[in-house]
Amino acid sequence: MKIIDKYLFKSFARLYIIILGSFAAIFLVIEFFEKWSRFISENPAFWDVVFYFLLRIPYIAVLSSPVAILLAGLFLMQYMSKHNETVAMRSAGISVKRMSVPLFLFGLLVTILMFIFGDTVLPWSEDNRVYIENVKIKNRPHSDIRVRSNIQYKDDDNRLYYIGFLDGYKNKIKNIDITIFNGENQIVKKIHSEQAVWKEQTEGNPEEMKLIFYKGYIREFNDNQLVDFQEFDTYSFDYIDIQPTDLVKSTKKPEEMSFFELQDYIQRLKRIGEKHQKELVEINLKIAYPFVNIIMILFCIPLSTLSKRGKSRGISFVVAIAISFFYISMVRFGQSLGYNELLSPAMAAWFANIIFATIGLIGLLKTTT
Repeated sequence: MKIIDKYLFKSFARLYIIILGSFAAIFLVIEFFEKWSRFISENPAFWDVVFYFLLRIPYIAVLSSPVAILLAGLFLMQYMSKHNETVAMRSAGISVKRMSVPLFLFGLLVTILMFIFGDTVLPWSEDNRVYIENVKIKNRPHSDIRVRSNIQYKDDDNRLYYIGFLDGYKNKIKNIDITIFNGENQIVKKIHSEQAVWKEQTEGNPEEMKLIFYKGYIREFNDNQLVDFQEFDTYSFDYIDIQPTDLVKSTKKPEEMSFFELQDYIQRLKRIGEKHQKELVEINLKIAYPFVNIIMILFCIPLSTLSKRGKSRGISFVVAIAISFFYISMVRFGQSLGYNELLSPAMAAWFANIIFATIGLIGLLKTTT
């Protein structure tokens, strides 16, 4: 059995690589002709354009891998059927389920590799591709996420913040107003400061920083009536624990961030009370999407038998492409439900996988019984 397993595994892997490479080439050619006219008007450097399209390959690989898996399985099954290899194996007592084991092992391997690849190479390539397109090709200024102005947000402790200017390089903010409410949404305190600076509480540990306020005043209220007024030159508040990173808004899209970068970004959004439903859906999708590579194998055997029964073998490939596009549509549908909080982030991310795994298992069981 080891010889047959190796034969099936190697054959499947070879077909997968060929089909995946073909998809990458087709997508690159299409995108080249789609964007070339726009790029040429900017008079870009030759190597900038070359690197732009090379950096597009990881995204294409992750996106088209499930289709390549499905088509590779169909090609392999139909090739074996055409040369009576399937008949010979079944005559030797090897069931269809047993024959599919190397395919599922390969699918599991691709799932693991695509998760690692999608969390390391893909964010790096997309980040650099966007930089090359915006800065080097289109000559747009590079946005600096550590320098912001007119920041407004409300945290989970019922405090409203307004910050006129943030210098994330110097850990300094200017013109800050903090309004504190009680449980009945009445103002109980207002803090104004011309400037505030983060200083390390423990030397060498930038993560433990205290915000020190300079030149400002504190106003306290009771039933919306001013009851106390205090000016200060230097002041610190134990209950205000925001950090510089909390105020740095990411300009990256979720696909440009790794799992841990996105997780850290979500924590920062939570700290400052900003919405993060979309990011929660995306971080769950980073885990869920690679599993479609193994789910698609469930459809290989049912579709290969469909082509044997029909007059045309090409019908199975049409169905395979339709299944792939339908899966992508279901992923987008699940995302939209998650974004609008109609589904939990985890359910929105696994929505398409659950549906297709169920359909695939039913089809596989019916075929092998």
